[in-house]
Amino acid sequence: MIYFGKEVQITENDRKNINIQIGKRLREARTNMNIDKSEFARVLDVTEEHYRKLEAGATGLSADKILILYHTYGIDPTYLIAGVSSNIMDFNLEYYVANSSKEQRDQFFDRVLAYVAKLIK
Repeated sequence: MIYFGKEVQITENDRKNINIQIGKRLREARTNMNIDKSEFARVLDVTEEHYRKLEAGATGLSADKILILYHTYGIDPTYLIAGVSSNIMDFNLEYYVANSSKEQRDQFFDRVLAYVAKLIK
């Protein structure tokens, strides 16, 4: 492969390590959201065994599955693949609250509270 004018060789060992790292980030995202493996498997339309292999890095995560995770759960594809968020700005709560309508603010806090409640179950 050629990236930015330089040839880059990705070995089978590199590919395995990449899959392992993506699997770790996938597991981290899922557990951070307090979602069962079975739900992720269902959303991705794979068996639970196949999903287990994705998290273990034994199987690679395809681009269409990455898009499903992004559209369903908001998981950043750049984070899954590279381990860094594509969002270059930190979220500023005070700025958001000061610059949103009462309805937007209430919806935001309802989502935050629902998220926290789900985490502490």
